[in-house]
Amino acid sequence: MSSSASAAQELPGGRERRGAMTMAELLELPPMVNVTTAARALSIGKDTAYKLIKSGEFPVQVIPLGSTSKVATASLWELLGVRR
Repeated sequence: MSSSASAAQELPGGRERRGAMTMAELLELPPMVNVTTAARALSIGKDTAYKLIKSGEFPVQVIPLGSTSKVATASLWELLGVRR
């Protein structure tokens, strides 16, 4: 594995790596992501993301699934100007 391993890798204990998401990481996202991943893509904290979702002000499409929420990657890409 090269020293430029993907920043999207999970850290020990199930923790996610923090920091800005690279274009390569954005392009590798699955069709729907969790709120933490969407927040990272938007360079905001997950607490802020959840507050925005609760207030109806989150800037991209949120899909409620029972007690959790997912975010449509296509909406993230559109907001961020990502073209495939």
